[in-house]
Amino acid sequence: MKRVASLLALTALSVSALAAPVPAGNLLVNGSFESTIVANGNWVNVAAIPGWTWLAGPGTGFEIRNNVAGQAQDGSNFIELDTNGNTTIGQTLAGLTAGDRLELSFWYSPREFQPASTNGIQAFWNGVQLGSTLSGLGGSGNQWAEYKFSLTAQAGNNLLSFAAVGTSDGVGGSLDNVSVRRLPEPGSLALSFAALAGCLLLPRTLRRNAKARRATALAATLNRR
Repeated sequence: MKRVASLLALTALSVSALAAPVPAGNLLVNGSFESTIVANGNWVNVAAIPGWTWLAGPGTGFEIRNNVAGQAQDGSNFIELDTNGNTTIGQTLAGLTAGDRLELSFWYSPREFQPASTNGIQAFWNGVQLGSTLSGLGGSGNQWAEYKFSLTAQAGNNLLSFAAVGTSDGVGGSLDNVSVRRLPEPGSLALSFAALAGCLLLPRTLRRNAKARRATALAATLNRR
């Protein structure tokens, strides 16, 4: 009975895992923009930081903020892509295999007290826009919301980028806590759970085989009599 219960629990676990596989570690460098030291209540304008670089303007860089016009979703820093004009930034992920299954997650917030028309941000994977333009009317402080997308890698280098697309006026939406993680292949999960199920069933199979052998031996003994 205990073995049956264990098998049922394992089956439920396998179904859950196959439906929502757990991503591995973050493939991005500096996903929360914490590598740059910014004093509390201050911001800096940069064109490149570890992992991230300026790709297009008209803006000449992007802002890294610490507790200015809102607080970070993760750590101390977050970024705005319209510092002196709309900017596109990106990070290249190298060494991926064609067909790799990935999950992108990031947090977006409109800038506080600013209209939706200036808060637009778009996300791109290898130049293809992901979902619709993110925007919204800013309230008091940051109003963070998480966005997730399923990605498929091409062989070699893959580019993740974000672009400010609202009014190019020096104020815009914010980003924080960006991650790209590998998703385990469904086939490998199924094989793992099948092996575990086999381990649970094996003792019962051995008992049935032993019982059958004893019955055969008993029948042979009775026939000789």
